[in-house]
Amino acid sequence: MAPKADGVEQVAVEQNSSTNDESMEPHWKQGDRVHAQWRGNGCYYLATVNEVYAAKRAVLITWDDEDGSHREISFDNIMEPAEETQAWNTKRIDRRVNVQDTPDKGRCLYTNEAIEPGQVVFVEKPCLLALPGSSRNLWNHLAELHAATPLQLGAVRFYFGALLSELRLDQPSIDIMLDKFVLDPDEEPGDDVVRIMQSIEENKELKEELKLDERPLDPRKLQRLVSAWRYNSFGHHKEDGLVLYNRISMCSHSCDPTCCWSYGEDDAFVLRSRISLKKGDELTISYLQDEDLLKSTAVRQQKLQNWRFTCACPRCKLYVDEGRGFRCRKCRVGVLYATTGSTLEPCRVCNSVPSPDETQMLIHLEEEYVTRVESLDKTDVPDVERVYIAALDIFERHWILYVMDTMLWEAAKEKNIVDSMMEHQRRRIDFHEHYYCRPTFILAWCREEFGDCLNANMPNRKWQCTQEYQRAYQMLAILCGTNHQYTAGPYNKLWQVNGAAEAAKEASKKEGEGGST
Repeated sequence: MAPKADGVEQVAVEQNSSTNDESMEPHWKQGDRVHAQWRGNGCYYLATVNEVYAAKRAVLITWDDEDGSHREISFDNIMEPAEETQAWNTKRIDRRVNVQDTPDKGRCLYTNEAIEPGQVVFVEKPCLLALPGSSRNLWNHLAELHAATPLQLGAVRFYFGALLSELRLDQPSIDIMLDKFVLDPDEEPGDDVVRIMQSIEENKELKEELKLDERPLDPRKLQRLVSAWRYNSFGHHKEDGLVLYNRISMCSHSCDPTCCWSYGEDDAFVLRSRISLKKGDELTISYLQDEDLLKSTAVRQQKLQNWRFTCACPRCKLYVDEGRGFRCRKCRVGVLYATTGSTLEPCRVCNSVPSPDETQMLIHLEEEYVTRVESLDKTDVPDVERVYIAALDIFERHWILYVMDTMLWEAAKEKNIVDSMMEHQRRRIDFHEHYYCRPTFILAWCREEFGDCLNANMPNRKWQCTQEYQRAYQMLAILCGTNHQYTAGPYNKLWQVNGAAEAAKEASKKEGEGGST
């Protein structure tokens, strides 16, 4: 049996120790939600029990991702989902956190107690899931409208969420939606809302499904709901839809967020502390993807214009942007870092300062390279390599190099070019830890994949492989907990590497004993 992550192994041990006691045998039943071990890699995944084979001490399950393999699971390799993935009730959440009005950011969320890194802050159920299958007719209707004349927000999801709120929610729940942040609370109905309402009125089947005769649509209210979904919802992690939460929507953005999150049972939002927090500290998350946190301040702030604000977090207030490094023109060893004032810091090796003309030239080159890198086709590997090699002569510890290192690592991995794969992965790790040292899923997976490469290609460097898996596990334990399937991956690999090392040591010992006899 493959090993389990912390907290998981103990459960299995307790179950194994009770096999002689019939009353202690787990009593699974059809429909139970469980974590089950998939024999393909020894990791635990969410599943639902279909049938119970008591005599065989096994169950037949259906995996959440609908994979059809390894569906019969022994009682020893199955357990209840961790409590930390199940939604808390409102009173429990309110004991842990509070909402405060701030003069510069509006309503924000704060902790009522000290919290350690990786500890669950709270787990919240969705107010509403707006998925295509929730109302296929409505989704298809909006998609046809968008195909005929594109909607201003570029997709149907926000309009769908607003209409689904009217269709599915009671008035108290709609009031929660209407209380969400919007840029203009008194916004007049836009052309899209008017057009959508008219088209629904003309569609008899859809009008009946939405029960518009009983609950007529108010254009101003619908516009407010559209904006509430636009500024407060999250993209669903599996389908082309949205999900909106209540307390979570009060979390402000930071490019150095105090919290991280993952999904729990029934799309619950599991909020964890990324760092050590004191009572009264603000709870922040990143509205950006992890990869965007590794881009320059200017790029991050531009992306955040989707939410109509300019980020003023501690990272964005830094005068020197250490994700925009230029190779020193004098010593060719040190690095010149750009500032928010369009100047360059002195070289950190030779202390030389570039002239105004040199600075202007380098900043201009940077703009050209950013445009070039953003237009790269990662499948055109020779072109990526040409740009990368040229950029290495100008930049050092620059985010555009990280972007190209990622492209070239993926290309090398696909063709199993080990030297190239390891070098680009090493550079990705170095830049991430230089520019943003907090745990992220990207950094954890970089460490895990680097360990995989070492394990497969450098058998005498097990010590380094072990370190990579340990670091990956420790970061993922903070990001999503010790019982999560992501965390089980590096934990199991670490166990296997250590087990193989011990087996090799034992075999070597026996050979030595045989030679001496």
